[in-house]
Amino acid sequence: MKQSKHSQSLSKAVALLAMGGASLLLVHNTAFAHGESIRGGGSGSINAVGAGIVEDVVIGLRWDARRYELFSDQEMVDFRARGEDVHQHSREDAYFIQIGIPVAEDIDLAIMTQYNNFQGFKDNGDGQAMACFDTNGDGILDNLDPICISETDESPGWGDTLLMARYRFYNDGNHQWAGLFGLLMPTGKFTNKTDKNRYTGQDEVLGTHNQPGSGAFTVQTGIAYSGHLTDKLALDADWILRVNGPGANNFRSGNSWQADVALSYNHHAWITPVVELNGIFAKKDNEDGELKKNSGGDVVYFSPGINFKLNRSIVAYGNFSYPVYQNLGGISNDEKYRWSLGISYALGGGEAGPTHEHLD
Repeated sequence: MKQSKHSQSLSKAVALLAMGGASLLLVHNTAFAHGESIRGGGSGSINAVGAGIVEDVVIGLRWDARRYELFSDQEMVDFRARGEDVHQHSREDAYFIQIGIPVAEDIDLAIMTQYNNFQGFKDNGDGQAMACFDTNGDGILDNLDPICISETDESPGWGDTLLMARYRFYNDGNHQWAGLFGLLMPTGKFTNKTDKNRYTGQDEVLGTHNQPGSGAFTVQTGIAYSGHLTDKLALDADWILRVNGPGANNFRSGNSWQADVALSYNHHAWITPVVELNGIFAKKDNEDGELKKNSGGDVVYFSPGINFKLNRSIVAYGNFSYPVYQNLGGISNDEKYRWSLGISYALGGGEAGPTHEHLD
């Protein structure tokens, strides 16, 4: 159950315009699935996949950080009094290792794994919290004290691994289109436990949504585009559908789609500014055959960033993403912001990532 207050930082008209533009594109990320789909980074974009095929083996490292608004302990107690089981965490950090491999002139393969850490976890409905609220064990919550809220410092571990193939089916020298075909495999850890508590003397397994891994196979498919608007302006975009299988503890994350549009200026220069729109649109989660009402929702980000070529083969990049629109399901915490930092290295001496050179 992700946590939420409905944010209205922009009008609905602006939000719909952003979603319409984003419907071309990609973004853990995952505000929903932890460890979202394959990212760009190293070419004309930072988050958008694009359709340019890598010409050399490329190794990339990336850090994605996300920070959330939080409910107070008293608010968590008030939710419990209304029968609402709510958990939240304050921050997520994901560290990605990605390898891009050229397979043929129009096909490449990306392999991406990640190390995740979720911090500042609080729960108003686990064993510790309920034992404190219900002092007599009779099902009556006779101690609605904020001290009862269960706290766990962190939930670290390796996340799931993504295999993503790109097949470029159209290239006329000015525009490229590629199909995306991916499988997210359940290589991540999903057995992290709460900190041992003073009320039951035991720890218990954290909620599945706060584990580094999912325990589920997820199929991804989509389409990507790369092209030039002018000699100086390049466009990368993608649209990706994610269909989740059943995961650990009878939990299935809601299916989702995401889109990214990235506009970069003077992408052959040593310093390239990039502006992106990124969107994630997710259905509600399912646990034990029941929809989780405090889950799912839509988020659109405005993401300015910069690519910096250290040399032809090494590109460093960074961006900051601000959620200009959030409409999350039920009781959920708004995301405050996120940022990404990364570096890509081409082993064969070529450019570190897909290029637009053949479009010039």
